[in-house]
Amino acid sequence: MTNKQSRPELHPAVTFIKKHYYLLLIVIPLVVFSASLRNGFVYLDDDILVLDNQAKITHLKDLGNIFHSDAFLNNTSPYYRPMLNVSLMLDAQVAGTSPGFYHFMSLLLHILCCLGLFWLLQLLGLRREKSFAGVLIFAVHPVVASAVFWIPARGDLLAALFGILFLASGIRFSQSRKPAWLILSVFAFSIALFSKESAVVLPFLLGLYLLLTRQVRWQSLLLFCGPVLVTAGWFYLRSISVRNIGAEQMGFASIIKNLPFPFEILSRFFVPFFLPVVPVFSVLFTLAGIVVFLSIPVWFIFSKTRSGNLFLFGTFWFLAFLLPNMFVWLVTSPDSYEYLVHRAYFPLAGLLVMILALVPDRIVNVGDRRVTVVFAILILVLSVASVAQGMKYRDAPSFWNSAIRDNPSRAWYYHFLGRYYFKQQDYVNFEHYTRLAIARKADPRFLYNLGLVSFLGKKEYDTANVYFLRARAMGFNEPEANKNYFDFCVESARNYFEKGEYRKAVDRCMTGVQVNPTNAIATYNLGLYLAYAGETKSAATWWYRTLLLDPQLKETYLSLYYYYLNNTTLSDSVSYYAGEYRKRGGVLETPVK
Repeated sequence: MTNKQSRPELHPAVTFIKKHYYLLLIVIPLVVFSASLRNGFVYLDDDILVLDNQAKITHLKDLGNIFHSDAFLNNTSPYYRPMLNVSLMLDAQVAGTSPGFYHFMSLLLHILCCLGLFWLLQLLGLRREKSFAGVLIFAVHPVVASAVFWIPARGDLLAALFGILFLASGIRFSQSRKPAWLILSVFAFSIALFSKESAVVLPFLLGLYLLLTRQVRWQSLLLFCGPVLVTAGWFYLRSISVRNIGAEQMGFASIIKNLPFPFEILSRFFVPFFLPVVPVFSVLFTLAGIVVFLSIPVWFIFSKTRSGNLFLFGTFWFLAFLLPNMFVWLVTSPDSYEYLVHRAYFPLAGLLVMILALVPDRIVNVGDRRVTVVFAILILVLSVASVAQGMKYRDAPSFWNSAIRDNPSRAWYYHFLGRYYFKQQDYVNFEHYTRLAIARKADPRFLYNLGLVSFLGKKEYDTANVYFLRARAMGFNEPEANKNYFDFCVESARNYFEKGEYRKAVDRCMTGVQVNPTNAIATYNLGLYLAYAGETKSAATWWYRTLLLDPQLKETYLSLYYYYLNNTTLSDSVSYYAGEYRKRGGVLETPVK
């Protein structure tokens, strides 16, 4: 007889891990990020997307409009991400303006991404244990966590989830030739592309994998027919929906300015502590990232890995999905953030593939107690760092005060915090942070904000007008600013009128009409102020114009009735305007001549 050597019994905890990989990938990130469900809005785009756009995302009948507008639903940005807004629209059906459910859906999408990535890594040929270890690091990593905490990063989560699904279904189709996988791949690519522009790289990434693994067959061409047609439709819709912000903010020059971005992400991945919520480029982290970038090929050479194709695939994945994020460099960047960490969400999955291709299988051995302990400590440290990072996203003051502590010279951080207080109608704090912003940069938007403070908070109309005019002289005439300035002109003119300062009322109202010449109320008021200022003939001219703009404004007929009654002998005109006034429900006390 021969004695068979029995395998050593595994620790019960190890046995549990091996049997419940998927369960752990659900439970662990759910626990780590559960505090985010109590977070509010940080007032960096999320207030615009959810609060300001609530009327546009509340009714499902407006779904089609989302595909004909930019990411902010106001045609003011170069970003086209309709599926981001579709997902927010679905959330709005449940939660309205309550932030908790939006955060829950972001966490759910992150968990689904982790499960999908675990499946994909195994399709790529990685061992189950190694895939689990890599995905668990990804699941709780503080750099990745930014996409979970910040609601507008929903586009990155959707692009990553459906990008993973596209790659996995494409690989399965290349292996099985089953049409269901082909259909799923086209569907997944469509959702990914309409979630974020960078997904246009996905077919190239899949094609590279098929080439490297020698899985290219004539049927493989079918995987690219659908994406080509989808991309053509996406390109057309995008071209009619977004705003062209100019070559100085988008293109090759922007890539040059954003060159530190990949190196910063590399260094932040390996040193993920004290992460700024809105970072600026740091010489230290850029140099550290360059060192890491140069070390990886050295590691590849000395590792003697048999997974060279997988390493190349991961490298292309990481770099190709970072590059589209470098095409935009906003003019505000020197006084604000220079990049956002959530943009690395999907690229970091490629970096994970690179690293796992280099790590020997023997190192990732769940059966080895020492390895398990070290790995558990690593996950615990990353989890604690993510929880600490999440506290910075608790609300707008927490978020922006954190940003200010990290980079106190950035004027726009004070502006954003002041903007939050403005929306809370706390004009004292709004003015305080606006003045702190101006102390760092004399930006026309900040001057405009001081005008808003004087107008809405203090009702100091002359002071407000000085700030508004200074901002407008510096070229600040955005649609919202024009609307607010028009409202200011109308209200301040009425105030002057009520105080008997008719000439000031005329001048201010005239300015308002120049800003918005199609507003019938403003043209009518201008006529009224002119009449009280003794310029009755000019008043009548503006009332005629009012009727062209709004023939149903009955007060205009009453004013023209009195004008003809008191200034002419044209009884027909008097009778006509009296009759039109009565038709609209008016009652005349003065008898007609």
